[in-house]
Amino acid sequence: MNRKDILRRLEERLARGEIGEKTYLEIKARYDSEPEEPEEPGRSAEPISDLGATISAAVADATADATRAAGEAARAVGDAMRAMDFSGTGTQLSDEAIKIVGSGVVTGNPVKTVEFRSAGSARVQGSLIAEVARVAGSCNFEGDVHVEEFRSAGSVRIAGNLTAEEVEASGSLQVSGGIRAEGLSSSGSLQVSGDVEAEEFRSSGSVRIDGGLKAEEVHIDLGGTSKIGAIRGEEIRVKATGGFFRIRGELTADRIEGEEIELEATSAAYVKGEDVVIGPHCRIEVVEAGNLRVHQSSEVRERRGAS
Repeated sequence: MNRKDILRRLEERLARGEIGEKTYLEIKARYDSEPEEPEEPGRSAEPISDLGATISAAVADATADATRAAGEAARAVGDAMRAMDFSGTGTQLSDEAIKIVGSGVVTGNPVKTVEFRSAGSARVQGSLIAEVARVAGSCNFEGDVHVEEFRSAGSVRIAGNLTAEEVEASGSLQVSGGIRAEGLSSSGSLQVSGDVEAEEFRSSGSVRIDGGLKAEEVHIDLGGTSKIGAIRGEEIRVKATGGFFRIRGELTADRIEGEEIELEATSAAYVKGEDVVIGPHCRIEVVEAGNLRVHQSSEVRERRGAS
């Protein structure tokens, strides 16, 4: 077989558009990697029909590899789909999204998707791994939730940990584990059994964190009874709502430590900061501060200078 003739015919078929450039390069590379056999004296050129058959076979071999790769990818997607079970009249599934409208249950170990959306009543049996999770209504996650963006409006329960870049919750959010996020915003009721770590933490309503809260910026607008084990941050501000004589909400904490601290309607055993303002309706056992101001309606039992 004359390699030059085969490659010349391939170039002609490429010019006519009968084969693609990728197929041509794959076949050419295959022949270039093989040692060229010396042409026997007196041997006639291979018939054109045999040469065409050889080229067709080479093209078929090259395209078969691509077909097998596509088939393997399709099987992988199918395996991922079969690894999850779905029930409920409102459950919709596509390659990149799980949507529950009305009522539905998704089961997997874990449940993996690009986007998870639910509107109504939903339950996820297993951990969820996604880029985006958006919930409207009620949803019960029976494992961990690991996403880039988490937004909820309604009532959400998470049996494990919540890890996200951005968390925005309106209504009720209950987490049996802890929360790690860059930004966390809660409006309504937030209950966390573990620790909360964030770059920025903002809440309005009631907050209960059994562990500790650690964030660079902490802004809490009290709208109900709140309790946090310990608060650590750079800038910490706790504001009461309602009028001076009829405030709504109170925060109870064991320790509050930061650089700039401003508190209202707060009871704490220990507060430490560089610039500390104890606003109205506070009861503090010990305050250690470089600069300290205390409202006349508040009580500080022991005052210490910055150590």
